[in-house]
Amino acid sequence: MPDTPPPDQIYCDYAATAPLRPEVRETMHQAGQLPGNPSSIHQSGQVAKVLLERARQTAADALGAEPREIVFTSGGTEANNTVFPGLLGSGDHVVTSMTEHPSVQRPLERLEPLGVTVTQVAPQANGMIQAGDIEAALRPNTRLISVMCVNNETGALADLDALGDVASRHGLLFHTDAVQALGKTPLDVNRSGIHFLSASAHKIGGPKGTGLLYARKGTPFHNLIAGGSQENSHRGGTENVAGIAGFARAIEIATAEYGELHSRLIGFRKILLGDLDDGNLSYNVNGTGTIPGIVNLQFPGVNGQALVMNLDGRGYAVSYGSSCASGSSEASHVLLAMGLTQAEATSAIRVSFGYATTREEVLGVAAALGDIVGKLQSDSLHAGKEATVE
Repeated sequence: MPDTPPPDQIYCDYAATAPLRPEVRETMHQAGQLPGNPSSIHQSGQVAKVLLERARQTAADALGAEPREIVFTSGGTEANNTVFPGLLGSGDHVVTSMTEHPSVQRPLERLEPLGVTVTQVAPQANGMIQAGDIEAALRPNTRLISVMCVNNETGALADLDALGDVASRHGLLFHTDAVQALGKTPLDVNRSGIHFLSASAHKIGGPKGTGLLYARKGTPFHNLIAGGSQENSHRGGTENVAGIAGFARAIEIATAEYGELHSRLIGFRKILLGDLDDGNLSYNVNGTGTIPGIVNLQFPGVNGQALVMNLDGRGYAVSYGSSCASGSSEASHVLLAMGLTQAEATSAIRVSFGYATTREEVLGVAAALGDIVGKLQSDSLHAGKEATVE
């Protein structure tokens, strides 16, 4: 089946995953025709090896890294899980944030019974993580700072340079989850003093199930997956050559289109919010200092999941919080950490745009939101008045 939304659905959930770019699909098809294993020394294997190393160079160039510092993985979740177990031991302390992705929070929780202590720093009310708050949480035994670059629910952009400066001044390792950042904001691991960075292909129109971990040369590194000597002995198992080639092609396109797409997404955000204002809807935007493609909207008196389902019925795909919490009715831990109440957090949805979004689609989802939210808020107000009378 083609990796595109159904023909009758307008896709506004790019923060969950971006549709596979046609150019990437073609690159993967061509790479999939190669019969060789890149670890083999015969000609067919070496052709695959050349393709693999070209992709590694492309990824390195996008991050300001060296090719040997790039380890291809099955995605951002694997990359995040790889960093912590081999790096941290009993007596070590980690400073992270309350708004991290579960693929950072859960691995760190697993290490706590082994003697690793974790401090989660609260965000500001606008969703931003302040370098000063991270620094204030440091202890003599702190070994690592881990803060995501772009929040997956609000789009809040961290100041990696400031965070890297804190880590550098205190002689600490610095990891960032850049799954939502690669191709959407400039990244330079050397300028920001980053030791580990996680990224994923499918957020920029690459294939699902492919990602990378940047690991600065000379830093401690232990395999999560042991086996062969693939990936410079950093990850056992035959590489997904077609997926990695597609990832590299997606990086090339995202890099080339960054300026134009960034400007277009800023315009789309203005259109969406302007139309909501024109409709006199009661709403709040959760988060400031965000990348333009992610808009987290809270509608008082409206159940977020009900709103998502109503929009789906109208042919628009948006999400309720993180895609990793799909199907859960729990309030977003990100929004709660920002100070929203349970009721406020459960009345929020995330609308996210990307490379194939059109102005007409933005106008359409804004109009659908106006219709549905207006009705739901009216029903909620009416129900409240009835409850008061009773």
